[in-house]
Amino acid sequence: MPAGIPTTLNRTLMLQLVNDARKKGCQCGDTYYYPAAPLVWHSQLETAAAGHSADMYYNNYFAHQDAQGRNGGYRITQAGYVWKAFGENIASGYKTEKEVVDGWLKSPGHCKNIMSSLYKEVGVARVGTVWTQNFGMR
Repeated sequence: MPAGIPTTLNRTLMLQLVNDARKKGCQCGDTYYYPAAPLVWHSQLETAAAGHSADMYYNNYFAHQDAQGRNGGYRITQAGYVWKAFGENIASGYKTEKEVVDGWLKSPGHCKNIMSSLYKEVGVARVGTVWTQNFGMR
């Protein structure tokens, strides 16, 4: 990646912010989600997230489907993660882990993914201010 484009994130902080919301329970739009078990970081989900964030950043688009029409399930499978269920959040414009998680929690669909007790693992990546968060259950 070209120098000067931030690609690092604080995995520990990201996981803590997500799990803090899960631990407390959360109002996601019209639906209240009860506390859920903490998620565990998974490197294959992170790899899939990194690829999607890079693709969106360098190809100047913002969508769950790439130019070939492939979704998060395809990308997660390509990263080697064998899933029974997956979810994906994307965001753009946020500069910090706290900002992006707060933004996702204010959006009912994104919040639902964060709070879903179906998911057991998570991986997140960013390129610039383009973020992808992948959830999985094997």
